[in-house]
Amino acid sequence: MTKRTPGLELPRSIIPKAVRSISPAMAKEYSRRWVLGHWAEIVGDDIARHVKPMGIRQEILCLQSFKPAWQNEIKLLEAQIVQKVNNYAGGKIVKGLRFTRPWEHPEAFDLAESRAARQAAEALSTNWGKERAKIPLDTAEMHLAEQVAENCSDPALAQLVATITRKKIQMDKLRLSKGWIPCSKCGLLCEPARQNGEESTAPLCPACQRAAAEDLRARIRQVLKNIPWARMKDMRRYVPEATTALIAEQRAVLVQKLASEVDVSDRTSLKAMELVMLADGVGPEQLSEDRVARTLYRLRFNLHRPPDYTAPRRYDVIKRGKEGEKARRTLAEGASLLREHYLPPGQTK
Repeated sequence: MTKRTPGLELPRSIIPKAVRSISPAMAKEYSRRWVLGHWAEIVGDDIARHVKPMGIRQEILCLQSFKPAWQNEIKLLEAQIVQKVNNYAGGKIVKGLRFTRPWEHPEAFDLAESRAARQAAEALSTNWGKERAKIPLDTAEMHLAEQVAENCSDPALAQLVATITRKKIQMDKLRLSKGWIPCSKCGLLCEPARQNGEESTAPLCPACQRAAAEDLRARIRQVLKNIPWARMKDMRRYVPEATTALIAEQRAVLVQKLASEVDVSDRTSLKAMELVMLADGVGPEQLSEDRVARTLYRLRFNLHRPPDYTAPRRYDVIKRGKEGEKARRTLAEGASLLREHYLPPGQTK
């Protein structure tokens, strides 16, 4: 192993020295950010998992935690944590702790800088209400709003409907001026989605996105019902948009549903075999008495259990020795029948 040349320093010691040599203010800011970035090393993984540092304001370390028990624990350890933070930073940078709400920008800004950053972000955002009120309506659009309200017998309700319609027309004109385009399915105006840094020419509104996502999940479930052992290669033949995560998600959904229909003592029914193929992703040729027993034993808490059911011991179900070797043999007799029972989507028996 090559030895380090004597006299050379590590970057973690060179950088702080270089920052301190520039200015004391920069050194203090560097220490504050150093503490926030190494919070887990200072307080330990247990605390860091439940208590997050938001920033340091006026020498107060602001923390965030949704669990009151951890807030109480930190209050009891406040003096120790303040000491650890200052020791780690190499100087006094905090004098106390305080729990706050989550910050939008959890950084080591002071109060004035944080407010300035928030105001700058708000200035860049669009005030849709004020912008909409500035949009003029022509005579035809005003007449359209009045026509919509004509069906209301209550004058107060008719006036409210006309006002809402005018605002809707104004908002549509504003969105068109901002580059919004109609949804490719329902025609509702929506913001163009970006794909690979470029705006999509056929966007979907949120409602159509949810419908498309559910349709994709339904098609994946249908393939898994027809081919319980289907893997990614098989799934892509019928549902090209399928992903590994979606397949795993829908497989789990079907396993949970089917398990509630299979009796805990069942080992031979078609549903029991289908459940094993779904849960393990194996074809009929890979089924064996041992695999069926092991899989159903693993899923025993999800299976249907009668009121007087008593869970067996593990090795009363899973055989060992020569008996287990015999059970591990493939169920070749029923494999061809099982495979014939399940057909790819679009095919009929």
